[in-house]
Amino acid sequence: MNGVRWLVTLMLGATLALTFAYAQELPEPLPEEEAAKPKGSLQPRPEDDPKTALWVSKLGAARARTLATAPGVLLHHAMTPDGERFYYHRELPAADTSPRGTRYALWTVGPDTAESKVADTGADCAQPLFLADGRILFCVRRYDSNEDGLLDDRDEAALMVSNRDGGNLRNVATLQPGENPLATWNEDRDVLISTAAEGDVNGWIESLNLVRGDRTRVVRAFNVELVLDDGRLLIERLVAPEPDKGRPTRFNPWNNEPQEDEEAEQPLPTLLDPTEHILFNPKDNSETPLYGASRRSRFVVSAEGSFFGHQEPSEPSDDNRGWGYWGPETFSRQLSELLIVDDPQHHDTRSPAARYNYYSLGWIAERGLLVIEQGNLGSRLLLFDRALKTHRLADFGLSARGFVASRDGLTIGWLDVEDTDKNGYLEPWKDHSRVNLIRIE
Repeated sequence: MNGVRWLVTLMLGATLALTFAYAQELPEPLPEEEAAKPKGSLQPRPEDDPKTALWVSKLGAARARTLATAPGVLLHHAMTPDGERFYYHRELPAADTSPRGTRYALWTVGPDTAESKVADTGADCAQPLFLADGRILFCVRRYDSNEDGLLDDRDEAALMVSNRDGGNLRNVATLQPGENPLATWNEDRDVLISTAAEGDVNGWIESLNLVRGDRTRVVRAFNVELVLDDGRLLIERLVAPEPDKGRPTRFNPWNNEPQEDEEAEQPLPTLLDPTEHILFNPKDNSETPLYGASRRSRFVVSAEGSFFGHQEPSEPSDDNRGWGYWGPETFSRQLSELLIVDDPQHHDTRSPAARYNYYSLGWIAERGLLVIEQGNLGSRLLLFDRALKTHRLADFGLSARGFVASRDGLTIGWLDVEDTDKNGYLEPWKDHSRVNLIRIE
């Protein structure tokens, strides 16, 4: 009997011990540690940036200066990295000689001199590229290479290099139709060129040596947005949407069993699809995804380890007609918001006022990001400091279009557009423009 009691007591104790063990709360898994943000991050921070606020408070009134240009339409303008000169194209009067086609010339103007013509560029009016030694790269398209009686972008182009005033002009290489120079590379020894690919909008990025003239394929991409100081490239690659996998299956009336559709093929990307932004390292051909979104985005500035640009908002409006449209309803709703990316794990967007458009413009060292805010009544130049607080630097009228900044961000240029055809629209590609600039001191 005592043995039975001992056995029952032992079993009861084991049961209570087991019950007690299961009653304990299981330890929660440790939270994953968030990756450390880069030192130069512009993600929102709690601390202020008093140095930048003090610097802005001491700035004098920014005064616009109009450069000496003849009345006319100025196309595809660009500013030299030092902010000393402007380059743009003008359409030449129609010629009666064959081949037919629109003719352009590249012009330049500086703060202290009147405008001067650099070269006739034929059917090409792409923006020039600037070399560190003061020379410029640009394209000319003067010959009807395909012999169709027209001089247009379906003909071959010549890549030219010259001094800033057009002197010492020489031919570097011949570019096929669809090829465009994008950026200089490898300490200005090479130029990166986008080439077309048959059946795919993502062609090849090739490197063209400016001395030998030989070419090397670099990476498959649609565009090169930025060339970083360490030689890496921020490339842009269009991405097609995933094939529709939610289609209903076909019904087979013979055996009453659903029959699966054949696997949908992956469509090719088009120019209407969003892009993914990738850091490409040419030393080992490695690719690191930086940012990808379901809407169109563009990076324009890289500074202190971060990347800045703009993108379509999360809920695009019905008035959105794409980048570069300047009709009156453009400003009725927001079309772009600021995009800030520190690394693939840290990114942010900013749009302080919902009815304004925001465009990243440039960077001022140890100060922050220059931003253009566009609205119904004009534009404002803002500075986003390291705490993402906005500082108002200058105001512009509604006629200000096409803002550009020097490399140090202290010189700002733009076109002042006049409604010369009196149709109620400001269209820089049709109306007369004047070149303006301000210097932030």
